Amino acid sequence: MLGDLMNEQVVFDLHDESGNKFYLIDDLLEPLKEELTDFFQDNNSMMNMEFVKKVLFSHELQANNQVEGYFDDIELINNIIKRKVRKIDDVEKKQRIINLYKGYQFILKYKLVNEKSLRKLYDILSKDLLIPEDIEMMGEYYRNDIVYIVNKYISLEKSDQGVDYHVIPKLMNEYFNFFNNKKASNVIDEYLYSQILHFYLVYIHPYFDVNGRCARTMSMWHLIKNEAYPFIIFNREIAMHSKEYYEAIENTKLSRDLTIFLLYMMKVAKVELEKEYLIQNIKPEIKKELKSEDYQTLLYFLSINGMTTTLDFTTLYNKYLGKKKPQEVNEKMLLPLVEKGIFNVLRYSNKKSVTNMVLELNKDNIDCDMTKIKRLKI
Repeated sequence: MLGDLMNEQVVFDLHDESGNKFYLIDDLLEPLKEELTDFFQDNNSMMNMEFVKKVLFSHELQANNQVEGYFDDIELINNIIKRKVRKIDDVEKKQRIINLYKGYQFILKYKLVNEKSLRKLYDILSKDLLIPEDIEMMGEYYRNDIVYIVNKYISLEKSDQGVDYHVIPKLMNEYFNFFNNKKASNVIDEYLYSQILHFYLVYIHPYFDVNGRCARTMSMWHLIKNEAYPFIIFNREIAMHSKEYYEAIENTKLSRDLTIFLLYMMKVAKVELEKEYLIQNIKPEIKKELKSEDYQTLLYFLSINGMTTTLDFTTLYNKYLGKKKPQEVNEKMLLPLVEKGIFNVLRYSNKKSVTNMVLELNKDNIDCDMTKIKRLKI
């Protein structure tokens, strides 16, 4: 349990800039905690570092950037990581991908978490992405000026600010105390702690830019250090529902009630865990043939919930990842999974000279406990 008080506030030693403490209502989290507990019953396939390394590079990297509105196809990301792409028109895009890749390598290797190691991580994540003015106004560890927080879901007139830079060192000390000293008895509570840290760093906004990616990467660091490995995939669902993500952050700031943010983060984690569970339990002889691009297709297909068409899938793909024509989506993404027996084609129709397949997941080639799937429609 996160706290001993039922139906009352569980208060943490994490303050806002006015000195008020953040809190949560533990009782409101219990239904989702029970759902997650049931999910992990007799299901330990994600409880290892091998799983972390498999998903961290490069699908979780893709999602972390995606939350910020940077949409990169997995094939491009893999080619950049493997240094198969030397030249790219969008130099900043390449730098964002390389920075996160190196940042993830850093948190896998480096054990000590303090202001020095956080600054090192920030320097990695922000390399060649900051404007000169922001670099000039940085102190030894944190910003020395006001920062305005603007995203596409909040009007410029209502743009938020990070905390007063004079109180950043005090609040960051509280952040590190929580990170290094707050220990949980199970992986679910450990995930909640990681997301409290996620929110609190976003709230403080200690830098002029790259605060969100830094906060989410730090929460991953906490998960890895405390062996809460399955939850490493939390970014993927946020990327597809970023409006709700930013609303949860803003409402938590206003109320100081961490329950709001944690409920959102528990729901998105459960959705991604269910997707991963289904993919992991595709019959071995089929799964061994899956490419990284197939994995990306499956994640997006499962996000639609239920059967879908070529045109619907193409619309979703183009919203988040780039520009492909329906025929290209058929040939490169959907038909390979039909041929491998992962998708069933229910019927065909022709629309605008495009072969529009109606597809569903082939459950006959998935061997798992379907009672664990509560948030996806398949």
